[in-house]
Amino acid sequence: MQAELSHERLDIYKVYLEAASLCGEIVSGAEAPIAALDHLDKAIESIGVNFMHANRLSFGSPQRLSYLDVSIASTHECVASLDVCSARRVVEEGAYEAAVGKLWRVRGMLLGLKRVGDNRVREGLEAYGSTRFPFVELDLYQVALRGVRWTHELLGELEPKIRVRRKLDTSTTGTVLNIAEGHGRATAVDQNRFMKTAQDHACQTLLLFDLAVARKEIPASRVADGKAIQARVISMLHAWCASNGTMERAER
Repeated sequence: MQAELSHERLDIYKVYLEAASLCGEIVSGAEAPIAALDHLDKAIESIGVNFMHANRLSFGSPQRLSYLDVSIASTHECVASLDVCSARRVVEEGAYEAAVGKLWRVRGMLLGLKRVGDNRVREGLEAYGSTRFPFVELDLYQVALRGVRWTHELLGELEPKIRVRRKLDTSTTGTVLNIAEGHGRATAVDQNRFMKTAQDHACQTLLLFDLAVARKEIPASRVADGKAIQARVISMLHAWCASNGTMERAER
């Protein structure tokens, strides 16, 4: 009989596999192939890979903490992907809540592992309570998610052959996911890197709206509200990065 590897003995790994199973069912069962599903698939794998890397390193090692930070940030990306799936109506509420609940437990257990300071293989106890991830409370995140919902309604009106459909799906999803993952990063430098990428995606969404109007695929009046949402997201992201500037310079 094959002996268990060290990470296989940890409760967190078992809970992680349960979360991965739930997310896998959502990906395989979705009727529409939206960009968020690919991100969900990659992010759930990132949680496990980075946790396994961390588990091989000594407690207190900076590299171990870095791997755990990436794993935690990937739980944020998973939940943001699920939020986009919910906004795009490709996941049922029950499946969404079950997956988010498991991911919340995984995140809590990862935070517990970060606090462990000795060399024993053990896990910290976590109080799980509400499954509301901290980034969900951000006005910035909610406005970006509103942009996804607004764009979903627009995409339903467009002809399938219109080129902008897939690109709008990708850019609006990218904004939401980078905000969530950036919020999960431990340093101001990393946070700003993701927030600036989110800003790039929001700018691309604005451009795509204008291109669709220029090509006479969408009336200018139809995209006015969508452009206003993206402009607000860009402004909020700029303010976030500016407020993080002092900390970023100190870290360097």
